Amino acid sequence: MIRALVAFKRRCPWAWNQVECANGMLFRLRYRRMNATAASVLDKVDVAGCRFSLLEKEDLPALEALLAAQPESNLTWFHPHAFDRKTLERLYRNPAFLMMKVNAPDGTMVGYFFLRCFFIGRAFAGLLVDRAWQDKGIGTAIWASCAGICARTGLRMQATISTDNKPSMASCRKGTDFRELQTLEDHYLAVECKQKE
Repeated sequence: MIRALVAFKRRCPWAWNQVECANGMLFRLRYRRMNATAASVLDKVDVAGCRFSLLEKEDLPALEALLAAQPESNLTWFHPHAFDRKTLERLYRNPAFLMMKVNAPDGTMVGYFFLRCFFIGRAFAGLLVDRAWQDKGIGTAIWASCAGICARTGLRMQATISTDNKPSMASCRKGTDFRELQTLEDHYLAVECKQKE
């Protein structure tokens, strides 16, 4: 299933956008309290003095700037969607694409993460932490937060991670109960993540 979704998204982006739109409408009907649940989970996160919260519409320029400021080496394994404003606005409007942020104590956005959800009860996680803020436990806290949100909403959390992306593999293992599902192309693994007991 994961392999088929990834292939469909890459080969038919125009059709994928239509599927995302329909999925968003169905997801909103089934998971009405998703945002409130996520906000409750994120409000309890305390790491490196940072604030974890839902992304707001007025945060989109800061998100675009964060993504544009990353060196290519920090984006090697992070291309879940295009980074232009039009794409970010489209994703923000989709109730099945839960966008979240990490702000430093001074208010600067230093992390972006999301759950791409499906009305059939699955969610795929993705995350990016600004290079200057890596190795502070933020990635681990993001993985744990996503797993907590999914546990409280009844979603099965999955992700694809490159085996070459050692930091992400390590933080995923540390932040969640992690299980490999299958090997994908280009050294990627499909994984399932559950909230740690």
